Amino acid sequence: MNKSLDPPSLTRLELAELETFLWVVREGSFSVAARKLHLSQPAVTNRVKRLEDKLRVKLLVRTTRRVEATPDGERLRDAAERAVAGLREALRHFQVASDYERNTVTVAVTPMLSATVMPSLIHAYTERYPDVRIVLHDLPYDQVLREVAEGRADLAVAALDGTPRGLRFQTLAEEPMLLVVPARHALADQQTVTMDMILPYPLMMLDRYKSLFKRLKDEYAARGAPFSPATIATLPTLLGMIDAGNGITLLPRSMAQNNGRRSRVTLSISDLDASRRYGSLVASKAELNAAAANFQAYLRKNFKATLESIV
Repeated sequence: MNKSLDPPSLTRLELAELETFLWVVREGSFSVAARKLHLSQPAVTNRVKRLEDKLRVKLLVRTTRRVEATPDGERLRDAAERAVAGLREALRHFQVASDYERNTVTVAVTPMLSATVMPSLIHAYTERYPDVRIVLHDLPYDQVLREVAEGRADLAVAALDGTPRGLRFQTLAEEPMLLVVPARHALADQQTVTMDMILPYPLMMLDRYKSLFKRLKDEYAARGAPFSPATIATLPTLLGMIDAGNGITLLPRSMAQNNGRRSRVTLSISDLDASRRYGSLVASKAELNAAAANFQAYLRKNFKATLESIV
């Protein structure tokens, strides 16, 4: 008759029974073990009895003064202590990893905000909540939206034209658009200009300003003027073109003034009501954990003042 080479099954053993057995051996007493485990003494006795029945060995013997392990009990004690210690270490590892993940907030942010508003906000927040780690992903606008939609970021902070499908937008601040012209431009000595005054000059725009594009197109059409601005993908390129005298542009106040140089002048447009909205974005079906929700609330309270302080 062939004997199975498979190891003995552990499915009949229960961790509670092993832990109870270890407490009895450690304390040398059923009553003391029961008190430490917050159980009744009969419950402790029954657990050890069930373990002995499953293993078909005697694990404990009573002496005149205490309860002691039999040789089989000592063997089980040594093996069980190693197993339980290893399991506790694994559980501690999982707990630490869980706490780390739970206290980490990943935020996708467009480059201008990453360089200006967000650093001081993150610094102030982590000083107040030192157990929370804010991870900043500095990305182009389209990638920021994907990071949130696909779950790689808890939330995003960006300027927005409308709300993309699948995302919830919460406004944090709004600021006016300013005209930016080269310092030697014909309009540079004006403090305020009108739409009619800017019509003769070539206009350049960041390509992501879709709502502003539509608004200006309507304004030009109302004045019977052609509207064909040059669109540029990045702010550094746009500013370089302005500095070289290739045209004029409109930028949010913070962006215009934070990137101000002697080679540029910023002007308000008296008859154009145009602004840029900044806000936080989360996936429509996402449920923020406590740390992410708290950081979003902090942004809602402090973003506007921080934005205004940098200009």
